[in-house]
Amino acid sequence: MDIFHLLAEHPGLSTQEIIEKLNLNQSTAYRLVSTLEQNQFISKNRENRYEVSDVLISKLLSKNERKHDYLRWRSVLSMEKLSHETGETTYIGMLQGTEMMIAQAVQGKYATRTHHEIGDRLPLYADAIGKCLLAFQDEDEQNRIIETLSFEKLTEHTITSLPLFREELNRIKKNGYSLDNEEGEIGVRCIGAPIRKGGQVIAAIALSGPSVRMSEEKDPSHTALVKACASAISETV
Repeated sequence: MDIFHLLAEHPGLSTQEIIEKLNLNQSTAYRLVSTLEQNQFISKNRENRYEVSDVLISKLLSKNERKHDYLRWRSVLSMEKLSHETGETTYIGMLQGTEMMIAQAVQGKYATRTHHEIGDRLPLYADAIGKCLLAFQDEDEQNRIIETLSFEKLTEHTITSLPLFREELNRIKKNGYSLDNEEGEIGVRCIGAPIRKGGQVIAAIALSGPSVRMSEEKDPSHTALVKACASAISETV
C-alpha cells in the first residue's frame, strides 16, 4: 500500500526510486512491485516507469456517478445515438502499454451482440480500435510498439505478416477508419475511427457486431456513421 500511495502521489518512478523513497529491501520491493503490476494496480508508462494503472482508474470511474471524466461522460450521448441508429454495440478504447483497453461501452439492442466490459484489454493488432490507435501514433512510437507485438494467429483472418500489417496501418491512416474483419474473433466485425483532442489521437471508437449484421455490404454506411460519431466526440473534448 505504501508503494501504491507513493505512485498515486508521484507517478513515473522507477523501481530503484521506489526503493530509495520508501527505504525498502531490494528483493522485497521487486516482488511487491511485480505483484501490483500483475494485478493491474500499477503499470509501466512509455518511459518504462511505474504509475497507477489506467485499468484500475477506469474500473473506479465506472462505479462513480460523478461526471468528472471528460472522455467517458461527454462520449455517452454520441455513442448512444450510434448504437440506436445501428442497433449494435459501441466501444471506446485507449492505448494501454502494448494493448487496447476498453474505456467506455454502450450495448446494442440485439440479444446476440459482442460483450466487452470497461477495463478489458485486447491485442492491438487484431482489433479495430487497437489498429486505429496504432495507425495514428508517431513513427517512432509506432515502431516501438510493433516490436513488442506477438502477432499470434487468433483466427484465420488475423494479420500475422509484419509487412502486411504495416500496409494495413498506412491504409487506416489514409482512409481515416479501421476494420476488424473477424481478425480477433470469428463471426465478429468492427469498424473504428479516431477520437482527437487538440489534433492528437487520444482514443478510438468502434461499432461492433456479428458479421451477419455487420456485413461488408453495409461498410460504407456504417463507416460514415462511425466517423461522424468520432468527430462529434472530438468536438466535445
